[in-house]
Amino acid sequence: MRIVHAANLQLDKDGAHLWNQDQKIHHGLIRLGHFVYPFSINDRARMLSPTKSKTFGKGRANKALIETCRNVHPDLLILGHAQYITTETLREIRRILPQMRIGLWYVDPLWDAEDTQHLRDRLEVLDALFCSTGGPLLEALAAPNCPTAFIPSAVDAGIECHRAFETPEAEIQHDLLFFGRDKGEPGRRAFLQDLRSQLPDLRVGYYGCLDHPGIFGWEKEQIIRRSKIALNLSRRTDVELYSSSRIAELMGNGILTLTPRGAGLEGLYAEDEIIYFDGAGDLAEKVRYFSSHADERIAIARKGWERNHRDYSGTEIARFIVNLTLRDPAWVTAPWSSHVFEK
Repeated sequence: MRIVHAANLQLDKDGAHLWNQDQKIHHGLIRLGHFVYPFSINDRARMLSPTKSKTFGKGRANKALIETCRNVHPDLLILGHAQYITTETLREIRRILPQMRIGLWYVDPLWDAEDTQHLRDRLEVLDALFCSTGGPLLEALAAPNCPTAFIPSAVDAGIECHRAFETPEAEIQHDLLFFGRDKGEPGRRAFLQDLRSQLPDLRVGYYGCLDHPGIFGWEKEQIIRRSKIALNLSRRTDVELYSSSRIAELMGNGILTLTPRGAGLEGLYAEDEIIYFDGAGDLAEKVRYFSSHADERIAIARKGWERNHRDYSGTEIARFIVNLTLRDPAWVTAPWSSHVFEK
């Protein structure tokens, strides 16, 4: 099958963001045996702008996508975070290629009505919508022509290629690490400050928060590989199945991951694959325990790593996206297929 994948491959980052979902889904589509033509929306907009601004180049990028589809003649157009691609552009592509199907995936939160208006605007021209949030927020987007489906955050064996559970004790740099910003997130910053005060004697690495710089690319991977435990924090914990895609990056690299209860992630990860906690006190207690009980830490980290690479690989996510968009009944075999809403 021929597919045009219009997403954001972030070529302008020079590989620092190689772990993004766009890359994992793109390579998953290729591993399924399809010809997949990459259309990197933001990069194309910059290329086509006289000022190299994606904002000023988005009109030309829309025209370029139309021409790309005209030339490639895809069976399937898959969009990823395609806010710059207009409904009018998608209508024109459908006019040119009436047999083509269109699916869109989106892995940012759904609770902000303004940020998600572009999804509602495009429902009429989509055949399926895929989001990393489940529950009522996802169900509310379903349309008669467009089912909505949850997708987990993807891992890729070529990207998440490390096994932190195999790192010798002598190479360990951190007992606990956290990657994530706290700018504009006072609740997160307060939580991390509380945690820090409870773990003064442990080696804790904070990156991108508490006034520490962020870290990216290969350097970031080495920090994961050389740490015992990682913290997965999302902006909210009361939204069904929502998690930062960080969870896949961490577990996929074989580090024991701790995440707060509340989002129903127990439906994706069993208690022997990830550690759930309730509040900073419970988190600190569990960090202390697992940092000093290597056998248990390694066993749980290994099971979490196995689950991610078996069930939540970019290939399996891509397979589900293709099958549901084409209405191939094989989509029901995905482990998360109960989280699909149809009208």
